[in-house]
Amino acid sequence: MPVLELEGKPDLEGNPREFSGELMVGSGSQAAWRIAGQDLAARHFKVRGGEDGSAAVVPASPQNVVVVGGKQVPPSGAPLKSGDVIAAGAARFVFLANKDSKRPAPAAAPPDAHLIDATSKKGYTMRKRVVQIGREIGCSIVLKDPTVSRFHADVRGEAGEFVLYSMGSAGTKINGQPVTAPRLLVEGDLIQIGETTFTFSRAPLPPGVRPVQFEDHDDDTFSRRSTQLAQRAVTLEAGKYPTKSGREIPLLPMLVGGAVVSILVVLYLIFR
Repeated sequence: MPVLELEGKPDLEGNPREFSGELMVGSGSQAAWRIAGQDLAARHFKVRGGEDGSAAVVPASPQNVVVVGGKQVPPSGAPLKSGDVIAAGAARFVFLANKDSKRPAPAAAPPDAHLIDATSKKGYTMRKRVVQIGREIGCSIVLKDPTVSRFHADVRGEAGEFVLYSMGSAGTKINGQPVTAPRLLVEGDLIQIGETTFTFSRAPLPPGVRPVQFEDHDDDTFSRRSTQLAQRAVTLEAGKYPTKSGREIPLLPMLVGGAVVSILVVLYLIFR
């Protein structure tokens, strides 16, 4: 009978867990194997065992990150073989064909990861559980870019790897593709946020790039502005409206003219 084992928790009740058919794992009451304190969703993933000895792991939701062999498991699932490690939340599970199957050796700690901004020659070291990127001065990485949201994206340590979550109204791209669900970062990924591009890497920093963990910013004036979703926008601070040709029209005369026209229309309707 197949077995699922939670690494590092030999005293946990029900560990290892034998099952037949399907086993749902999560932190909620609807999970067949309920595990608290491991950053799991209420229903995080399920493991299916076939009568022919085959097995597969399937995320319970596209928003749940599950990693096998260093690769993110797609919503459709991924096959398993005995000894495979399933990483989810802060936990590592070992899938075994039976309770006497050979266990894999514990994984070594990976080297530090960085988000490298080649333009500013900074390599942000990923040592925090959550690295926030945005225009807000409280973010770990602050981008003074009007197209970037105050809290635009998070990079979270999850499933033994790093996962990008995009929250910005203008969107985030990895290797030119929009991010619509949590995305596992792999070596060399190019992350585009506004006008800034980061490279994700665990390799030593290139010459000339200095390591940075996070920065303090005292001036929050820029972060309080509204996010600019398009190039054409009403610049109220300047009191002008930019046209398609780039020529700026003063706003005040436009507003006064519109008010006068509205009053004349109302008077006409009253006294006609």
